[in-house]
Amino acid sequence: MIDHKFYKNYGPFEIQYLIDKIECDYKGNIKTVIEDISPIELATNKHITFFSNKKYLNLFEKSNAGVFIVQKKFATNNSRNYIITDYPYYTFAEVAKIFYPDSIYPNYKCSPEESIDLNNNKISLSVNSFIHRTAKLGKNIVIGANSVVGPNVIIGNNCRIGDNVSIYFAKIHDNVVISSGTKIGSDGFGFAIKKNQFLKIPQVGRVIIKKNVEIGANCCIDRGSAGDTIINENCMLDNMVHIAHNVELGKNCILAAQIGISGSTKIGNNVTLGGQVGIAGHLKIGNKVTIAAKSGVIGDINNNMIMGGYPAQPIKKWHRETIYLRNQLKKK
Repeated sequence: MIDHKFYKNYGPFEIQYLIDKIECDYKGNIKTVIEDISPIELATNKHITFFSNKKYLNLFEKSNAGVFIVQKKFATNNSRNYIITDYPYYTFAEVAKIFYPDSIYPNYKCSPEESIDLNNNKISLSVNSFIHRTAKLGKNIVIGANSVVGPNVIIGNNCRIGDNVSIYFAKIHDNVVISSGTKIGSDGFGFAIKKNQFLKIPQVGRVIIKKNVEIGANCCIDRGSAGDTIINENCMLDNMVHIAHNVELGKNCILAAQIGISGSTKIGNNVTLGGQVGIAGHLKIGNKVTIAAKSGVIGDINNNMIMGGYPAQPIKKWHRETIYLRNQLKKK
């Protein structure tokens, strides 16, 4: 759920106010009061959410949300409240902006008087580093030169932060290493499309990094859009890895350099990804999966699979196809 230490919620709002703002049709109790936005799997009767992808039909049917933003064909349950639109994701973005207008382009400006007391002997700071006074830091922390720890960030014990690191909208557990140049909590790449219009999706989630994680240089881990981006325990990330909004990385995963994981993909435990692997969004990668370098993943992968190629497939099949194509080329 959204952490209001990071984002100011301007709600609650009556549905009448919201539909007047976004100019959509409505079906249900017009006096319903909504306190917040939410992803569909976490929504309660105080939340508004959206449904636009049939992949999540099961979640839609089970959801307890107070209001659903849907296309007309899905507004069939008379006991529910619906905002009806041809563009549910776009409309959800409009509603999110009403609740969180400050989240579109957060103010990263930090002035010297907002810095933490530098006499704190639990923290070793290098030159030109800045820690916001509302940040909470544990013991035995080392922070490199020119690094920034933003408002309300939490960092646990025994963490090492390299030079030129930026950390915003994040909770970092014990024994985490973040190498130089890495950015934690950046905006997710989220835009809703309505005809030829693009609308930036408010990114009001966090980054959660569990204990004993090591992150290489020049990585980017985007914060969640409404939920969180989560890196679980004992993961090792090489340099220049990009993890998009709402990704969840399981325990004991190893990611080689230049990997890109698209938004809302869930990766299981004990997964190994070779260098330059690309993974599409909204996928599920099982436990104990290995994916060969430079593979492109465009579908879900079951547990215990070894995959390779583009599109990624069981590695023995990929090897057979590669040998066949090589032999065909030799015949020419």
